[in-house]
Amino acid sequence: MKIAVFGDVHGNLASLEAAAEDIDRWKPDLVVSAGDIVNRGPSPKRCLEFVEDRRHEKGWRTLRGNHEDYVIHQSEPEAPRSGPEFDSYYQSYWTLLRIGSGLEAIKAWEDLLEVDGPAGTLVRVAHGSVLGNDVGIFPGNRIDELAERCGDPVPDVFVGGHTHTAFLRRIGGTLFVNAGSVGIPFDGDWRAGYARLTHMNGGWEGEIVRLEYDRDRTLAEYRASGFLIEAGPIAWLVLAEYLFARSQLYAWHRDYFDAVLAGEAQIETTVRMQLERQGMWEEVRGMLES
Repeated sequence: MKIAVFGDVHGNLASLEAAAEDIDRWKPDLVVSAGDIVNRGPSPKRCLEFVEDRRHEKGWRTLRGNHEDYVIHQSEPEAPRSGPEFDSYYQSYWTLLRIGSGLEAIKAWEDLLEVDGPAGTLVRVAHGSVLGNDVGIFPGNRIDELAERCGDPVPDVFVGGHTHTAFLRRIGGTLFVNAGSVGIPFDGDWRAGYARLTHMNGGWEGEIVRLEYDRDRTLAEYRASGFLIEAGPIAWLVLAEYLFARSQLYAWHRDYFDAVLAGEAQIETTVRMQLERQGMWEEVRGMLES
């Protein structure tokens, strides 16, 4: 049995198409789209339509990630429509406006997937972990942390994403896999990543695949979609993540979000401070001005 798992596309259509083409060549028995297909990127509607087409035509299984949940929240009546909180999450509202009726498809995506494999084995897949789609697995997690996040009964394979950092780690009888990110990896390597699982010789083996794709096409979509201009300054952090393949939103949220909510700082100022601190501002500004 062969299973392909990918996620964290974040509106990067060129990388999604490259991953899907490679998956098609590999011919797995099952393909799992593990969430964060939309939001945090320039082409959410087209990525959503691509995955939905494959779900209907080829039987792909689809999970909801935390970024799908952010967009769903923006559709709710109680979601703010002004103020610093709204401004901080405005890119999710920008995404909501673009996917329109596609939101109903996202709401139907699964939270968790369990696959009965050969010889009585169990494969469990989540966007993050069984603790939630915003609680992922990292290479440096302790054994007890991984055990808590993979759930009961303990599976033969647990696959998560969310952290944009791919790895394979076997502990006892369980293979832990982070499928990485198709659209915005955070390990300094910009290439799209996904996981291959193969049951062979009586057990499960894993592999992380990395793929080059047309980066210039994605950069053109960042400009042409209006994302960099219309989705607010947080979109500049996303662009930096894409350009440098390093996380930026987490650090901004940790260091500046509370001050922004309290009205003590402006989003645009803090975003620029974050990027200057990381040595990324000049390249991001060049993209904004081009």
